[in-house]
Amino acid sequence: MQEEYLHYLWRMKRLDFSQLILANGSKQPVYVEEVGWYNLDAGPDFFNGTVVVDGLRWSGNIELHIKSSDWYAHQHHLDEAYNNVVLHVVYEHDKEVYVNGAVLPTIELKEVIDKNHYLNYTSVINNVQKVPCYKTVMEHKLALLQQIDVSFLHRIERKGLGLFDEVEKGTRDKIALLFVALFKAVGGRTNGLPMQELVKLLPYTIISKEKWDPIRLEALLFGCAGLLNEECTDFYYLRLKDQWRFLKGKHQLSEMKRNSWKFGGIRPYSFPSFLIAQLSALLLEFDFINLEKLKSDEIVQRILSLKGNYIHPYWETHFVFGKLSSKRKLKFSTLFKTNILINGIAPYFVALKHIDGNFSHTDKAIEMLEKLPPETNSITNYWKNIGFTPKNALESQGLLELNNEFCNFKKCLSCKVGVEVLEKKI
Repeated sequence: MQEEYLHYLWRMKRLDFSQLILANGSKQPVYVEEVGWYNLDAGPDFFNGTVVVDGLRWSGNIELHIKSSDWYAHQHHLDEAYNNVVLHVVYEHDKEVYVNGAVLPTIELKEVIDKNHYLNYTSVINNVQKVPCYKTVMEHKLALLQQIDVSFLHRIERKGLGLFDEVEKGTRDKIALLFVALFKAVGGRTNGLPMQELVKLLPYTIISKEKWDPIRLEALLFGCAGLLNEECTDFYYLRLKDQWRFLKGKHQLSEMKRNSWKFGGIRPYSFPSFLIAQLSALLLEFDFINLEKLKSDEIVQRILSLKGNYIHPYWETHFVFGKLSSKRKLKFSTLFKTNILINGIAPYFVALKHIDGNFSHTDKAIEMLEKLPPETNSITNYWKNIGFTPKNALESQGLLELNNEFCNFKKCLSCKVGVEVLEKKI
């Protein structure tokens, strides 16, 4: 038995409430008038429930556990937040619980739960496939599309709020948030964390002062990143190093350790040195300062039309300093540009919503992703094999969230598709 399943039964009223009786004391029937509001944060599981016991109506919080002894195992008896619990709902009543010196009314569900329903639930969540309901999910396409939309909103909201974690607490500095968003997007999943460290060490105000000279900007980025301590005699590298010595002293800057960056196990195009070269070019080529004044289609068009003209020619034949590679044409790839839009600019607009209180910022993020093609990765390919192909980047982002936050953790009871699959079997 899982507590999440008990939560589902209670909030969906998937129980025969006429059979509920006290498991302690007088075995009086318990009449549930309100199951309460489901609480996903700390504290009791359901707020403001209403029950009638022995003719008395009680309003307060309701807590659910597998065993009643879990009350003490979870140390609720030491937490004042649980002093207003009026009903304890458990699968098995194995111990009396006392609140404020009185026995806490408790009901036991062991003999009330629909056993066929529970067996169907366990058959779904025990499936070893990436998507537990993969065999029948396409029979519930409307629910799938609704869940993808919900999952996307969860994802973009989390990313937008996450930007505030990387700036000074309480800041309303939009440009600082924008730079954090861009640096994180360029770093990606592999080097996102060191990129966050880099943007903290190198304030955008310094970047703005020095970007008039591309070499100075590159020296700032590579120097703060700790990548100018190599044994390299290339003219470009030595020029950067010389500029870094000057700028480091001028602005009293610190630098990261080289081992903060991950080079191993990734393709050369994802090497931090090559990404920073592109980041520098991006900051030179596109004026992000007036970004929020642009319409969604203007933003998409302008980003996708970027050429990468400011990437230094050195990177035509290098991915790292001092090591030659085959020559290639320097330009921003479509993948690089769509990544900036999806993982940088879109979360930034969600952050703006929290600063300005203007929901049109989120609408702009949604419109941008609806205009972009879907991403191609192992997760979207898996869903294509099941039978669902995302039509745009919004849907591919929603699929990623659905996979990572629901399917991976078997949160079928919190998923619109999972609930439909489960109830259809009954």
